[in-house]
Amino acid sequence: MKSQKVRIAKILSHAGICSRREAEILIKEGKVELNDETFKKFSIEKDQIQRISVLGKELKKLKTRVWFLNKPVGYVCSNKEQENQKSLFRLLSKDFPRVVTVGRLDINSEGLMILTNNPTLSSFLERPSNKVERIYFVDVKGNLPNNFYNLIKKKINVNGIIYKVFSLDTIYSKNLNHQFKIKLCEGKNREIRNVMNYFGLKVLKLKRIQYGPFLLENLDEGDVKEIEEKKVKNFLKQLKFSYENNFW
Repeated sequence: MKSQKVRIAKILSHAGICSRREAEILIKEGKVELNDETFKKFSIEKDQIQRISVLGKELKKLKTRVWFLNKPVGYVCSNKEQENQKSLFRLLSKDFPRVVTVGRLDINSEGLMILTNNPTLSSFLERPSNKVERIYFVDVKGNLPNNFYNLIKKKINVNGIIYKVFSLDTIYSKNLNHQFKIKLCEGKNREIRNVMNYFGLKVLKLKRIQYGPFLLENLDEGDVKEIEEKKVKNFLKQLKFSYENNFW
C-alpha cells in the first residue's frame, strides 16, 4: 500500500505549535528538522517520518483520544464566529487538548458531537464511502403527503443535490405532529431539514443521538466527556479503523 503524503505545516498546526502559515515560514527559514536533518520541503511520505523537531525541540507523538459533547442549540461547529454566533469550542476548558469535530450540526440542531485529537479518524468517520451511520431524533409539523413513507425511501433531488434517507421509523404521529427516528449514512449539509422541507414539513427539533457505535446516552446538554481508551479501541475496531496509539 502506498504511503500517505502529509504536509508538515498541518502536523505542526494540529500539534498546537503554531498556525499553518507560521509553520511554513519556519520551514522556509530552516527551523524545522525531520529525522535530524533540516527540512525545507512542505510535504513528505508519512512512513518516512521518524522524528520532527521545531526550533531544536522534538515533537512528541500522540495517542488517539475521543470525547463526546452534547451540543446545545445556538452553537456553531466552527472556531470562527460571525456576528452573534457562539462556537461550541467555548464549551471546552482553556486547557482542553487541540481537537477537531467529526462532522457538524447546524446552529439550530443539537445532540451528539464527537471530538478527537486525531484528524485521520475524523476524516474516516466523515467519509461517505465508509457508510458510518448517523441516527437523529426529528420532531416535525405539517401534513404528511400521500405515500410519504414510500417516497422517503427513494432518492430525493433537492435543487440538484441527491439525498438518501437510509431508514425512517415513526415514534409518534397524530394530526400535524410527527416524531421520527432517522438514519443517514452521509452527512450532507442540512440534509434532514432539506428533505423534510421538500415534503412540506417544518422541523421543530433535530437531535443527533448516535454516530456509528457512539451513543449520546445521558450526557447533559453542554457537557463534555472523554471516552475510555479501551472503549475507543473497541468502537474503532467495530468500524474497522486501526487504533493509532502514536501518530503525528
